[in-house]
Amino acid sequence: MDAETEHPQLRSIMANLGREICRPLDSLRLGIGRFLDETDRPLSEAERAHAQTMLALCDDLGLLTRERLGGPPPAD
Repeated sequence: MDAETEHPQLRSIMANLGREICRPLDSLRLGIGRFLDETDRPLSEAERAHAQTMLALCDDLGLLTRERLGGPPPAD
């Protein structure tokens, strides 16, 4: 028997934990997106590349969290 079968409440606890982890990730991702869309000053290639890397890391961590713990779908 796996842990979810032995402890039915575990699935709910894991999904809640997933939501708590994903909420700030989604906020961070939205903030980075706004930074990239900022029009009041041009971004250097290094800034743009760094922001794109941070977006990819947020996406990867969010996906991993949702796969392992559950949680809300990704924010668009």
